[in-house]
Amino acid sequence: MKKILIAALLCGLYSSAASAGEAKVIWGKLDEFTDIHAGSEFKERFQERLTKEFEAVFSAFAKKLPDGYELNIDVTDIDLAGDARPGQWMYGQQIRVMREIYWPRMNFSYTLKNAKQEIIISGKEELRDMDYLHRFRIPSGNTTFEFEEKMLQDWFKKQVLAGHFPSREVKAVVTSQ
Repeated sequence: MKKILIAALLCGLYSSAASAGEAKVIWGKLDEFTDIHAGSEFKERFQERLTKEFEAVFSAFAKKLPDGYELNIDVTDIDLAGDARPGQWMYGQQIRVMREIYWPRMNFSYTLKNAKQEIIISGKEELRDMDYLHRFRIPSGNTTFEFEEKMLQDWFKKQVLAGHFPSREVKAVVTSQ
């Protein structure tokens, strides 16, 4: 009986993951962003990697939304954690100095739509993490922008806990109790 229950649970998890919410990210003029310094990497390659990694972060959030939901993000500015200093290199890589005064910042607007394409909530965010160096964090390994990813994860959790964003995980916990 336990094996059947576990198999049913696993099937449910895999089938629901395939039809989770989705994220669509629109990028402003990257050349006008406050600080997305490429360092020693080619500018175009760095910007492509940055957008891909942040899109993956938002997609991971969307997978936690109910089926058919759509999270639209319009990123208007990013100021990466730290400060890339011209002329400071180590092992062929430009150094990004991490200090309390160089906290990560990100501005974006968002819209959450349900399966019927009705707007559930929308807003503008100006995220800042002035305490980024002192927070407990475990790098996910999904992005090289760990401080910004943590800041976005905290924002998403706050949206879910405040009831602004519905979550499959919260629903599963509530129904199982």
